[in-house]
Parts: sequence; structure tokens; C-alpha cells
Amino acid sequence: MPTQINSNNTPKTYNAGDLVDAYSLAECDMQWMSVAITDIKKRLKEIKRELGNKGVIGFYDLEHVVDMYQYIAENRLSHYSDETEAYQVELEANKKAVTL
Repeated sequence: MPTQINSNNTPKTYNAGDLVDAYSLAECDMQWMSVAITDIKKRLKEIKRELGNKGVIGFYDLEHVVDMYQYIAENRLSHYSDETEAYQVELEANKKAVTL
């Protein structure tokens, strides 16, 4: 049964298909975020190499922050992917139940 959320006394219903769409979009956003973070890390390595890999002040901290965001992006990507898959399974089960 779809979840009902009342807003201004107007019932709205959401089903597994709506949640698949929402989580799939979030998953896609996190994939793009991961690509951006990978690019940042690559560019930081290139800059360090051009500077002779000297202990440039601030690079360690910057790399640490980028690593933190990479962890968050990977964690959320995994979560959104799992949720997308779970709601997709529910949606397919609902479709089968309707056709029976």
C-alpha cells in the first residue's frame, strides 16, 4: 500500500516507482560526485609532481579533506544504490501482483 503524506489536507500517494526514481537520481548524483572527486585527486597529484613533490604546506590538509568527501560520496552512493535496488524489486513484485 502506498504511503500517504498529508500536506494542506491534500493526500498524496507515493509508490515504489516514485522511490526508485528518487533514489536513482541520488545515486546518479553521487556517481557524478565521485567522478569529480577522482578528478580533483588526479589534479592534486599533477600539481604536486610539477612542484617536485616537495612538502607544500596545505596539500596534506587538502588531500585529507578530499579523501573525506570521497568516503562520504562512496558511502552515500552505496546506500542510494541499495535503496534503488530494493525499491526496484518491490516495484517489480507489485507489477507482477497486479497482472495476476
